[in-house]
Amino acid sequence: VMCVVKVVPDDPFDDIPPYIQSHLGALLDSADGSDVSFVVGGEEFPAHRAVLAARSPVFKAQLLGSMADAKMASITLHDIAPTTFQAMLRFIYTDEFPAEGGFEDSPVEKLHDLLAAADRYALDRLKLLCARKLWDSVSVDTVAATLSCAEKYSCPELKTKCVDFFADDKNFKKAVLT
Repeated sequence: VMCVVKVVPDDPFDDIPPYIQSHLGALLDSADGSDVSFVVGGEEFPAHRAVLAARSPVFKAQLLGSMADAKMASITLHDIAPTTFQAMLRFIYTDEFPAEGGFEDSPVEKLHDLLAAADRYALDRLKLLCARKLWDSVSVDTVAATLSCAEKYSCPELKTKCVDFFADDKNFKKAVLT
C-alpha cells in the first residue's frame, strides 16, 4: 500500500470574479437605477434603457429615438404574455436562454411565443436559440405548427429544417395526417 500526499498551494486565478451576465442579472433583479418600466398583463417590469438599447435595435429606436416612448417612464405592452416578456428580458440582460423548467405548461407553445417576441424586438440570437429548442422537440405531430411559426416569424433556419423533415417520405405520410 502506497499513500501519496500532494500539497497544492492556493491558485489566485481560481477565484475569478463572475461574468458580466451575473452582474447584469443582479441589476435586473434589484431594479437599481432603472429608468423605464414595462407593464405587461398587469405586471410591472423595471428595466434600464441603455441595456435594452444595446441589445435590441427596436428598443434602441423606441427608448432612445424620437418615438413618444423615449420620454415615457412606463410603457404598456400588449400581445405578449408576462412570462414571455420576463424570459426575454432575462435573456437581454444575461444572454441566458430560459431554463427547461421555465416553461412548465405547454413548452412548445411558450417557445413559439418567445420566438415571436425575439422577432418583434430583433433579438437574432434568441431567435436562433428558440429555433434550436423547437427543432429539438419536433415530431410528426408538431412539425406543421413549427413550420408555420418559422415562416411567420422569419426564421429561415428552422423553416429549412422543417421542410427537410417533411421531405422524408415516412415523415411526410405521418405528418400529413395531422
